[in-house]
Amino acid sequence: MPIGDKKGEPMYRQMELNPRAADGEMHSPEQVQMRLEKARQQAEYHEQQRMQLESQRRELEHSNEQKNTFKADLNELGMKLHNAVRRLERELESMEREQLEVERVAEGFKKHLITLASLQPDHWSTESLGERLKEALPKLDLAENDFDEAYSSGHHFCHTQIFLHKPGADTPPHRFNMTDFKEQFLKGIAFHLPLFVLLLITWLIYLWVTTASA
Repeated sequence: MPIGDKKGEPMYRQMELNPRAADGEMHSPEQVQMRLEKARQQAEYHEQQRMQLESQRRELEHSNEQKNTFKADLNELGMKLHNAVRRLERELESMEREQLEVERVAEGFKKHLITLASLQPDHWSTESLGERLKEALPKLDLAENDFDEAYSSGHHFCHTQIFLHKPGADTPPHRFNMTDFKEQFLKGIAFHLPLFVLLLITWLIYLWVTTASA
């Protein structure tokens, strides 16, 4: 049986009629202010979280951009170094081939020197002169052919010019070149022409002054 008051009304009926009592003071100004403050703090917290996430997102995008730039620079520089290494290796291989070729020619010349030095025609006897000449001439021709061949094909060397100037070759005498004479003559005229024009103008001014005075 419900407990009544002085007038005999049930207690729950009084609580329904009094919201403050029914809600336990939940609608009091203090409670409302507390809920508003709590909501404001939660909103500030969520805003801070959002700003922090946005900052992290921007930092991540910036880091990814730097990473992509670094990768592009890395690939570009790597390709340059790779191509440079390949060119250097080919250059070294070419230099090694030329060095081996020059060494081969030098060794061949040394052998020819030894062979020619051993001939000594002053010591040939009259009786064996024909036979000795028959043996020596091919050796001399072979040495001369190898010498001429080495210096005639020297233009294909890229790292040395040693075979471009044949030892013992006479330097051609200087000849009169009409083209060079014309070039020098024209250069002389070009050098003295301003002075000649200045003298001509001075002379014309002198004549004009003299005529005007007379």
